[in-house]
Amino acid sequence: MQLSRMEFDLLHALIKSPGEVVTRDELMRGVWGATFYTSSKTIDVHLGWVRRKLGDDSRNPSLISTVRGRGLRFEVGSQ
Repeated sequence: MQLSRMEFDLLHALIKSPGEVVTRDELMRGVWGATFYTSSKTIDVHLGWVRRKLGDDSRNPSLISTVRGRGLRFEVGSQ
């Protein structure tokens, strides 16, 4: 499995705060360096690629969870 730079940076941003919700704004600033609001679809697309490469089922994820209205979380104790 090989991740692109953005996929790696996204995964790293989540892994460095295991079990904690990372907001989409924090991800846009930290991963994309965006200080302005862009579509969260950017995050969703890259997240989909990361989940696929990690074998994490997007319908029932066990590694990276979406916390509706808050952000994303890398699950502690994931497989």
